[in-house]
Amino acid sequence: MKHDTFIGNVQDRGDYASRGEAVSATRAVLTTFGERITEDEAENFASQLPPEIDRHLTEATHAQQFDAEEFRERVADAGEFGAVSDDSENATHAVVSVLVETVGTEEFQNVVSQLPKGEKYGDLLTTPAQ
Repeated sequence: MKHDTFIGNVQDRGDYASRGEAVSATRAVLTTFGERITEDEAENFASQLPPEIDRHLTEATHAQQFDAEEFRERVADAGEFGAVSDDSENATHAVVSVLVETVGTEEFQNVVSQLPKGEKYGDLLTTPAQ
C-alpha cells in the first residue's frame, strides 16, 4: 500500500478533517505500537508498510511493558489529543484497521495474541465493524 493511500484510509476511517490529523494519528499509534512489540515484530511489520511511515515502528524503544490504558495515554500524548479520550481510541482503531488491511489479519493477530491477556488489549487493538 502506498503512503498516500494508507494516510487517506486513516483519514476516512478516523473521520479526520485533514490529512495532517491522519498523519499525526498514524505516527502516534505506530510509535506506541512499536514501543510495545519486540524489535523483530516491529521490523517485520515495517517491511510491509510505506517507507514514509515504517520508521515509526522501527525507531521506537521496543518491548516496553505497559498495559492498554497506558497505550491509550501514550497515543493521546504523541498525537497531541490532550487527555486520554475517545480521540486516542478512534486513532488506534483507524490506524489498526489500515494496518490489518496492509499486513493481513492473521499476521496482526499473531502479534496481538502475544500481548498479556490481562491487559485488555483485545478491545483496543481490534477493528470495529465499519
